[in-house]
Order: sequence, then C-alpha cells, then structure tokens
Amino acid sequence: MNSVRRNQVPDIAISWTGGIMPRESISRYNGTWGICGFTSALSHLYTTDVRLQNQIDTKTPRTIQLGLLVEVLTFLKYVRAFRADLIPGLEVLNKELKSPLMHLGVEGYIQMADLAVRSKRLIGESNDFQCALTPEALTLYVQEICGIPTATLTSDADPGGQGLLGIMSSQNKLVHWVYRDGGGNVYNWGKVMSSVEWPIDDDCGLQVEGLHHVGCHVSLV
Repeated sequence: MNSVRRNQVPDIAISWTGGIMPRESISRYNGTWGICGFTSALSHLYTTDVRLQNQIDTKTPRTIQLGLLVEVLTFLKYVRAFRADLIPGLEVLNKELKSPLMHLGVEGYIQMADLAVRSKRLIGESNDFQCALTPEALTLYVQEICGIPTATLTSDADPGGQGLLGIMSSQNKLVHWVYRDGGGNVYNWGKVMSSVEWPIDDDCGLQVEGLHHVGCHVSLV
C-alpha cells in the first residue's frame, strides 16, 4: 500500500537478463507506482511458486503493470458479481489510504481501469490505479484468481512458512503487504531480508516509520 512508501527508488532497467525481472527488483519497481503493496508481494509469489510462474509476464515494466492491473480488474469484477459483501470494506480502506481512483468506489474504479487496459495505457509511475485489498479480499484473491484454494487467513499466531503478511500501523490499521517465502525470507521495497533481519531492519523492515507489527497472515502452505 502507499500510505507508507520509500522515498528513494533506484531506476529499473526496461528489461532483464533472461527476460525475467530479478526478485529484488520486483518490489523496488512496484514502490514507484501503485496498485498497492500487495502487487509486489504477489509478483514475488508469481515468480517463486511453480503453480503461478506463468500467470504474470515479468519481462518488462510495461507488461508487469498491465498484467497486474488486469489481475486486479478481474478480481474486482469477480467481487462485484459474487462477493459484493466485500465492497464496503474495500471502499473504506482505499478512502483511508487516499487511493486516487477509488474515491469513485469499486464500480467507478472498474470503469476507469477497464478503459486503461483496453487502450493499453502506459501507467508509468502514476499512482492513479492504487487499489488496496483488505485481508479477507486478498485471501479470496489468492484463492480464486491465483487458484490456490487452500490459502488461509489468520490473525493470531504466525502459522509460519510461505505467505503474505499484513503489516499494521501503531494504531493497528492495515498499511502494507509483504511476501515471505518458504525459507522465511521477507521481500519488501527491493530488499530480501532473513527472518532475523526483517523485524529489526530500519530501511525496509519493521523498523521503518509507519510500520509497526504483523497483524495478519495469508498462509500459502
């Protein structure tokens, strides 16, 4: 999410060796524009989980941007059709985070994102398409869009293992998502941190101003 962001983001090349974006570059690149922090978390999931490695084209920034926007758009259309009960929570969260197009509501966002995808709009570093997901919505996203029906949301004890971690502010409000691989390494803002480094890192870890604690987990084990 973009309520907490890194100020300095290194330039990212237009293409990468072998046509695959390095894992460190995915979250660093996504730090400059916004669907939300969960997009970089999911990008890591797509490139590390054998179940999803062909779901997103990671050859160039443009393909990543459009690919992620299509995924989010598809999900919001799914929510509109089958899980409208999630819409109020999504709209409240996105208004709190000042997501630019979400002031139009989910329906208005869908219309604008649909136009952008159909016209193959170059998003660049625009934050217009920021769209934060609540824990319940992200769990459903992983289950239905990523095709991992065993994804489970927990908000108490850390289940460990591979998953998406919901980061809270000191007021216990959701502000960010990060990805944790099966080895316990956490990926955030272009840095890969071990389970020991992540809680104490003051550059990209939990010691960054605005981040306070892990409040929920979407387990992918």
